[in-house]
Amino acid sequence: MNNYTILFMLIIIQSCSWVTNNNDGDADVLARVDNSFLYKKDIIYDPSMGDSSDIYSNQINRWIKKQLILNSAYQNDEIMNQIQNKVDNYKESLMLFEFEKYLFSNSNNINISKQEINEYYEKNSDDFILPFNLVRAIYAKIPDDAPSINVFRNNLRKYPNSDTTEIISYCFQFAEKSFLEDSTWIKFDDIIMNIPFPAEVDKVKFLNRRTYYETRENEYIHFLRILDKKLIGDFSPISYEEEIINTILLNNRKQELFDKLRDSIYNNSTKGVDYEIY
Repeated sequence: MNNYTILFMLIIIQSCSWVTNNNDGDADVLARVDNSFLYKKDIIYDPSMGDSSDIYSNQINRWIKKQLILNSAYQNDEIMNQIQNKVDNYKESLMLFEFEKYLFSNSNNINISKQEINEYYEKNSDDFILPFNLVRAIYAKIPDDAPSINVFRNNLRKYPNSDTTEIISYCFQFAEKSFLEDSTWIKFDDIIMNIPFPAEVDKVKFLNRRTYYETRENEYIHFLRILDKKLIGDFSPISYEEEIINTILLNNRKQELFDKLRDSIYNNSTKGVDYEIY
């Protein structure tokens, strides 16, 4: 029997003895290692888990092992110094982050205008060349026995020169899946993930030649009406990039504001303060 096993058994015996003879009468205390206590409320137990005595025993044993390892770690000065340095650094970083967030939230200069977005897009248009195909489209997966499916097919073929309300209403009633945001640009690959689309088909040629596509799969028909397209190598639509540009401009504005605030706070704080740089 090794020293660790003997120590472990002694702690369990001591813990059980302490609980039995607890002068405070705290019956919820299950075990103790030095000044750390395990309480009944800390045990995870449900009748569906089986024998409560086994569950309690296993969790108590795991807790004691954990406390023993932690105690050993606390006695290691090198580890404790490393942890304290990390804690101090994290605390400083968190304080700076929260302070900057507070300053920015109270700034009046946090809204990005459409004009700013358009100007950024124009100046950096080469950054928005598409590496993938985009489409504006309507997609629906309809059971092949759905009523009036030919009417829906004709309306979709003619769209947008047909009744939009009828298409939306029909999809809400009968579609297993659908994408009806016809003004939203979406990756073509994301659309055809829902369709048994032939892997060998050249997607660029397909998009150049087709505006309507349908195919059967088991008891369903997949309908796809392509309204507009942007191909690989084209400039991405500004509406597709607007959120990204807004984030870039907002981060730039934050950085400018923080730089000014840091300089201002630094200049004001150093007035009358005795400090040296070594």
